[in-house]
Amino acid sequence: MKAFTQFAIKVILVHCVTYIGMGMIMSNLLDYRELFQQEVIRDFMLPLDAHTPFAILFQPVRGLLFAIALWPLRELLLQKKHGWLILWSIFLVFGIFSTTAAAPSSIEGILYSKIPAWYHLVGLPEIMLQTLFFSLLLIWWEKRQSVHSESQHNTSAGFFSNLFMAVVVSSFAYIGYAVGSLTIFFLTPTDIDFGSAAGDIKTQLMFVVAFIFNVIYVFYISKQWLGNKISLAMIFVFAWILDSIVIFLYQLIFFGSSSLMTTILIGFLPAVIIALSIRQNYKKV
Repeated sequence: MKAFTQFAIKVILVHCVTYIGMGMIMSNLLDYRELFQQEVIRDFMLPLDAHTPFAILFQPVRGLLFAIALWPLRELLLQKKHGWLILWSIFLVFGIFSTTAAAPSSIEGILYSKIPAWYHLVGLPEIMLQTLFFSLLLIWWEKRQSVHSESQHNTSAGFFSNLFMAVVVSSFAYIGYAVGSLTIFFLTPTDIDFGSAAGDIKTQLMFVVAFIFNVIYVFYISKQWLGNKISLAMIFVFAWILDSIVIFLYQLIFFGSSSLMTTILIGFLPAVIIALSIRQNYKKV
């Protein structure tokens, strides 16, 4: 049960990171807000602003379902040299091109739906790239966990491995920003236009800046953790302070004002994720 729980947490985190990341990139590149208003498409898809918050909140449930389905295949995927390719192929065949329902981009969707041909194609970049990154990241993380040793941190190759892990951990912390921001949005009686705020480049860059600071922090603090120079509690405290201050100063500089209490609340979950991820992925030998 413990092994499955750890696996499920990884699947949920990887899914949320790749889903949110590719969703943000492709929705801006392909202008989903305008796309969903096209004839026929507007009868099939809700407006982008109508479901974005709830779509993000329900992704952990989808991640858990993925974990349940993939658990029996875990050993097979890890034993194969290109396990990620096998996993991605499963997504491509059963999740995209050969679904049992007449879904967009699927063979059945092309044959039996009235959706224009161009719409079947326009969604492919996001779902193919998201499932690719999901497959690569999940299998890499699982394999790294099983063969991890301290020697990896003492070689030049270990530098890039540690840097990549810092990026991964910081990507997971990004989920904390999303959940914290959405929680404050729903609990605070304001007239904020969520759709406009989510699409504002300054708002998006705020979390990108915080992400960069987290990568630097995790890369440095993980070495202190492995050297028994800092406790997990202090890693959490410093991360909380860092994430709160970065958001506070960014809002103050670029928006002219900031709420210290709000930024402290937003910075809490990313700090928790960073601390737990370091404990899970940086094993002391």
